[in-house]
Amino acid sequence: MKKIIILFAISAMAISCSKAPQQESLTMCDTTQNHLVMPVAWYQVSGEMEALYLQAFNFAQMRLGEFAKKEKGKLAVVVDIDETMLNNSPIEAEAILKNRAFSKEFWAEWSAKSAAEATPGSIEFANYAKSIGVEIFYISNRDSSEIGSTIANLIKVGFPYADSSHCLFKTTSSNKEPRRIEVGKTHKIIMLIGDNLGDLAEVFDHRQDNYGKNAVDSLRSQFGKRFIVLPNPMYGDWERAIYRGQKLSACQKDSARKSILKGF
Repeated sequence: MKKIIILFAISAMAISCSKAPQQESLTMCDTTQNHLVMPVAWYQVSGEMEALYLQAFNFAQMRLGEFAKKEKGKLAVVVDIDETMLNNSPIEAEAILKNRAFSKEFWAEWSAKSAAEATPGSIEFANYAKSIGVEIFYISNRDSSEIGSTIANLIKVGFPYADSSHCLFKTTSSNKEPRRIEVGKTHKIIMLIGDNLGDLAEVFDHRQDNYGKNAVDSLRSQFGKRFIVLPNPMYGDWERAIYRGQKLSACQKDSARKSILKGF
């Protein structure tokens, strides 16, 4: 009888052990904000981040000077705000440290502080544009209710054209094309700058085709000329493209991010 009990116990343990790894693989995922640690650390402390922004704005300034000499009429540069002119990485850091998911309330808490610093090279570029008679228009998907606190932030750090006539914020749609068209009615847009491809042209709003890379390739001659892109590994439409427009749980997002990785 004792032998039977022992054999039964051993069999039960063997079955349990054989199932454990499979169960773990099905349920193990990161539901924290820890996936942001490396991107935010890179954005906040790396010399490479600063160098890339300076490189982009230095090049943009050089190209803008060339364009301004050739073009006539009222000229404009359209810029995004977040992670283009203003550095909002503190809210991403706060999300990690407090394990807080992004929400409108969380963003409003940060935005109301008007505490974002300017990105490297952005103020110098904007002031150069003003010095040669090119206006800056800030087209942002911040909510229109944030215009006051945002203008205060832009003025605080020293940006020109920080007023309601040059700030076009989201009202009903995140599509920026209608707002670019509005600017185009009175000015000739000679350059667009942003950290998200959708800041540059409507064609980039649709990323079903190879995550938007095919659209980029079709307009390759415009990058470094009319389009200037800045680095943002923390968030953006590039990440939403991974989720294919689906509303996913934190666990499902973690799985989706891992599913597109290519090893060797």
